Amino acid sequence: MVHMALGYNSMAPRPHRTARHRAWTLLASLLAMLTLSGSAFAGAPAKPFVSRFALLVKLHAETGLPLSVLKPAIDKARFEAKVLARMATPYEARPYADYRPLFVRKRLAEQGRQYLQDHRAIFKDEWKRYGVEPAMIASILAIETHFGTRQGRDRVLDPLYTLATGYPRRADFFRKQLGDYLKMCHAEGLDPGSIDGSYAGAFGAPQFIPSSYMAYAVDGNGDGRRDVWHSPRDIIFSVANYFHQHGWQAHLPVAHWLAKEPKSPALVDQRSKEMQDWKPLQQLYSNGLRRLPSPWHKNDDVTLISMQPGAHDRTAVVSRNFYVITRWNRSYNYAMAATELAHMMGCNNCGTGK
Repeated sequence: MVHMALGYNSMAPRPHRTARHRAWTLLASLLAMLTLSGSAFAGAPAKPFVSRFALLVKLHAETGLPLSVLKPAIDKARFEAKVLARMATPYEARPYADYRPLFVRKRLAEQGRQYLQDHRAIFKDEWKRYGVEPAMIASILAIETHFGTRQGRDRVLDPLYTLATGYPRRADFFRKQLGDYLKMCHAEGLDPGSIDGSYAGAFGAPQFIPSSYMAYAVDGNGDGRRDVWHSPRDIIFSVANYFHQHGWQAHLPVAHWLAKEPKSPALVDQRSKEMQDWKPLQQLYSNGLRRLPSPWHKNDDVTLISMQPGAHDRTAVVSRNFYVITRWNRSYNYAMAATELAHMMGCNNCGTGK
């Protein structure tokens, strides 16, 4: 269904038309639709730096969707200034000592183990197909939405519109997300104004942004829909597919806190490079790192990072699986919390030491 929407463009110009003619044709079409709707863009509650008209022109060019699809959605979109304030203070910006207690909790781990038990047949199929540790998937779903029970209260259309028109630093990115969101809704037969999610435009149990939904969501139960809101099989398979496509390696450990801070210049230099430079664990041993317990192996590609789990910074060894989690959410805090919570849910490869 999605690939059909991606190629659909009811206003595509004929090859012999000039660029100027195409531009005037598009302008005339938009003006005609504005005239018909009368109050199309009246009453905007704030002052975005991009007009709805200009946004429509760009979305039409970038998505190929007809104006008859785009315009009703953009007409309904609300500019929410509060979204901009929330973008400036994300949870992930806190020290890990403050962030960790939000998610690495006994009660949440217990709920995760129950979720794994309730859906054990699905996780068995997921493991065969994708090879992502079930407890890691459960950990992600716990952090994102408490296993789908808290999917957000912001109408997704509004933050995407707000960030595409009122957040200059990343306006292009969020316009792409808005375009993908409208393509998704068109392809899946969804009302763009009916879906709730986060203040940044993420939605569903995994809190996918629209481009991630388009690229990684999976129809796990074969019903012709990629339902990341209600279908456990679609939800679990979609998270697994994302991790698999980003290079998750089954059985590879994720992170380990060092008992003592590294002193050798080579290890301090490695830590400064973080995930810009990877070395075999054996090389770090040669540079003075104390040996790590099983399941760490001397041939694992690793690096060092520094975080603040308490009053002082602390160094951790991380593998490429840790990097994969940061493709889901770029915060080290998020990746470490997901790893520690997964270990509490039974992921044997997710122990981080003491």
